[in-house]
Parts: sequence; structure tokens; C-alpha cells
Amino acid sequence: MAQAGDREALLKLWTQVRRMVYQQAMRWAGVGGTTLEDLEQAGFIAVLRAVDTYDPTKAKLSTYLFQRLRAELSAATGYNSKRSRFDPLQNAVSLDAPLEDSEDATLADFIPDPAAAAEMDGMEVRIGVAAILAELPEDQQRAVRGKYWHDLTVDKKTLNAAMKRLRHPDCSRRLKAYL
Repeated sequence: MAQAGDREALLKLWTQVRRMVYQQAMRWAGVGGTTLEDLEQAGFIAVLRAVDTYDPTKAKLSTYLFQRLRAELSAATGYNSKRSRFDPLQNAVSLDAPLEDSEDATLADFIPDPAAAAEMDGMEVRIGVAAILAELPEDQQRAVRGKYWHDLTVDKKTLNAAMKRLRHPDCSRRLKAYL
């Protein structure tokens, strides 16, 4: 009767199988971040789909429904296959999720960002080298920046004079800190 579209028969069937759906949903609750309520809704969808596709000549309704229910629950939790259980994304935690011990701190607040660290390191090197270059005469500064920062052709004599000054032990020792 439920297959024929009788809503009362469908509700009666739901009442009869709801406990089985609830028990199965309890087993899957929390997997993949799903709630019990979400899983119960997936269970109801499994009942609807089972009613639509059920063939009494092939299996008992309870057996067929149980298979549909497991398929819906696994799909709802994202565990569609044994292989996907080992997928790192299935067990991923949001970086924006609040930490248990803090109200406004998230996991992202405590994970270093390598790109930002590299940017900061690069900026420190650039500032440090610029400070050392500032001790050179203006024409020698332009020659070093032109050659090594902008890949320009510069006056060789001026560049050689700048490099001689930069190789001086006092200067080279400070530059080695940035290597």
C-alpha cells in the first residue's frame, strides 16, 4: 500500500521500523561529524527509497530495508567504502573550530603558516641587507641594488668598489647572518 502512495501505510511502516532506524543511527552517530538527528532523517529517506524500489519476490522487506538503511547512513557520514575510511579528509578537523578550553581561540591560531614565516624571513633579510647597504655611498648602493635586486647592467667599476667594501670582515660577518 505504501508503494501505491498510501501515506497512512507509509507512516505505519515508519512507526514499525523507526526503532531499527534509531538503533542503526546510534551506531553511526558522530562519524564524519554527523548528528543523530541527521542520521534519523537519512534513515527515513532510506525507508522512502526502499518502499519505492522494493520487490517482494526477491527479499523480505526488513532485509531489503536494512541494506538501504546501511547505504544511506554510510553516505550520510561519508563512509561510502572501506577505502574512504582511511581518507584523511574524513577525519579532518576544521581550523575554525573553537578549542575546548577557550571561547575565542581556534586551532588556526596555533598552527604556523609556512608562507607567512617565509615572507617574514624574506622581509627580515631584505631589511638587514638594506641597512648594511645604507652604509655604502649612494652610487655603490644603486649599483648593488641594480645588479642583484633588479638584474640590470651597472657600472663595473662602481660595483667592484661596493663588493670590496661588502667583503670587509666587519661587513661580511653581518651579511653571513642572513645566509
